[in-house]
Amino acid sequence: MKIGGKMKTAHFFSAFIVLAMLMCTISAQTTFDNSLSMANVSVSPNPVVAGGNAVIHFKLYDAYDVWLYGTTLQPSGTYPLINASPLNEVLIGMVNPGLDNKNYTYTFPIPNTLPSGTYTITFTSRYFIYAGTGSVVATSSMPVTFYVQNKPSIKVTAQSPNPATLYTGHNQTVDLAVENTGYGTARNVSVYVSTGPGTDILSSVTSFFISNLTQGQTIDEPILISAENTTQAELFANINYYSSALGQKFSSAQNISLSVVPAAQFSIASGSESVGIGATDVPVTFKITNTGTSPAEQVQLSLETTYPIAPVASTAYISDLPAGASTNVTFLVSVDSQGVEGNYPVSLYEQWKQPNGAADQQFTGENNYFVAVGGAAGNATQISIIIIIIVIGSAVYMYKKRAANKHKQKK
Repeated sequence: MKIGGKMKTAHFFSAFIVLAMLMCTISAQTTFDNSLSMANVSVSPNPVVAGGNAVIHFKLYDAYDVWLYGTTLQPSGTYPLINASPLNEVLIGMVNPGLDNKNYTYTFPIPNTLPSGTYTITFTSRYFIYAGTGSVVATSSMPVTFYVQNKPSIKVTAQSPNPATLYTGHNQTVDLAVENTGYGTARNVSVYVSTGPGTDILSSVTSFFISNLTQGQTIDEPILISAENTTQAELFANINYYSSALGQKFSSAQNISLSVVPAAQFSIASGSESVGIGATDVPVTFKITNTGTSPAEQVQLSLETTYPIAPVASTAYISDLPAGASTNVTFLVSVDSQGVEGNYPVSLYEQWKQPNGAADQQFTGENNYFVAVGGAAGNATQISIIIIIIVIGSAVYMYKKRAANKHKQKK
């Protein structure tokens, strides 16, 4: 009995020492913040898709060998991840030491306008612990991070030079703006552009590839086109692209509307006869017609010739040429004496302004025609001299004949 009594006394004494040490440890502890943490955390789906739900599963782990009482959980997040932040605090009560067996599930709706990226929801817990000096209140902050994937959206629009218009009948380079207006990164973007009503594509390259286009990013791609009329002008764009993880493919077809305004255009015709070989400083006249739909103002014309024709006065000026009107312009040229007869190409370059253009905007054009080179200028002169001699000789003959007839009558 004495032995047993000694053993009971020893067990009791040991237990008392352990309890005393624990109480001393608890009493000495000034804070129990972050003694509670998450375990077995999972977020589904993976990745979370914008417009759907993010479901978070977890258990709680108490790092101390004491019970936590009056435990609460309150999730919070940055707007617009959680529209009402913070959410209501929920009382979950007592948490066992170590890994608690209870499972927790929280479901959060993800806005469909949330950009792709990494987001964090933080669970804040408050609890108290009974210590030797009384209860101790503590908190834990437990962040859960996950990735949200949103859909990209590609839009193609026409960005013209200043002013932002095309001119009828003229070739113009237009920048096509390829923009990601969605909330996710677009990968492997391909754009194929084709001719629409009232337009012709003059560029040899009509398709573009962009490997990566982030949210809000725009890349300009140039294309040379000609607008044929002002009633309707469009291009067509077929677009293919993938989501950031290449898991989804998207396709769309878009009409690209173009703004087209009237413009002057010129045609050229000959207004003079051929020039002779060896001629110098002879006039060459062309008939210029404005075949466009806008008046041309301050028109400057330059003539460029080929051998054997050489320009002497190669510029001309027209103050105003209304749409549909014609006028003659004259240049001076010379023809090499070693040239031969034939039709020789010439180019006429136009530079002008028009009322619907910007104040500093210059319009340009080019027309090709020909100048006829005939017989030698010297031969023409000889023929003229012969004709003059014949005329003078005839006059002298008639005068003498009249004088002879008068002499006969007197006799």
